[in-house]
This record gives sequence, structure tokens and C-alpha cells, in this order.
Amino acid sequence: MHGLMSYRRFGRARSLRSDRALARARSLGSDRALAQARLLCSAERNTRSVAA
Repeated sequence: MHGLMSYRRFGRARSLRSDRALARARSLGSDRALAQARLLCSAERNTRSVAA
């Protein structure tokens, strides 16, 4: 049970990080920042689908 709770906390941290990356990409308007944001989001989706 403890491991599951810590995973949820870690998942929230990842989600916040990807949200920040997307916001940064939008504000910068650069292709490089947008590509990094997409990588973070796709990695987050992959880890969620594996964990489910």
C-alpha cells in the first residue's frame, strides 16, 4: 500500500512537470521546447498505461 501511495505522488509530480513544459513551450514558441514537451507527455502516458 505504501508503494502505491508514493507512486501516486510521483505521478502527480510528473504531471506537474509536463504541464510546466507545455506552458514553457507555448510561451517560448520554439520548436525545440515544444518537442521536449511532447516527449515528456508521451513518456508520462507510457508509464501510466504500463502501471494500469
